[in-house]
Amino acid sequence: MQLLCGAVMLAGGWQAAHAQVASFDCARAATPTEKTVCATPSLGAKDVRVASYYEVLQDIPPAVSGMVFREFRGYQRRQQAVWLKTVRDACGDRIDCLERAYDDRLLALKDVMAKNLGLTYGRMCDGD
Repeated sequence: MQLLCGAVMLAGGWQAAHAQVASFDCARAATPTEKTVCATPSLGAKDVRVASYYEVLQDIPPAVSGMVFREFRGYQRRQQAVWLKTVRDACGDRIDCLERAYDDRLLALKDVMAKNLGLTYGRMCDGD
């Protein structure tokens, strides 16, 4: 149980441990958005956090009644793809737009995690 709490906390601090610029290979950045994320440390850090939270969501069972794990994972994949294409990439190289896009996505992912981890594992990470 404590291992899961550590994994969740690690997802938030993963970028510091690996000092990774972005969740993708910046040497292969092709779009204006990717290049801006790689060139802007705050965006790169947020990109790594978004990717970390997304990966955690790919490995937890859903707390939604009646939703099977495969459906939950597929839904999260579709949501991430839609966000990448229609929100993040739509910003192009506009840093202010990208900052808002990443902040909003982080809030959305944290909300999904809180609802699913909270309902699935109870108050385990609160020390109870």
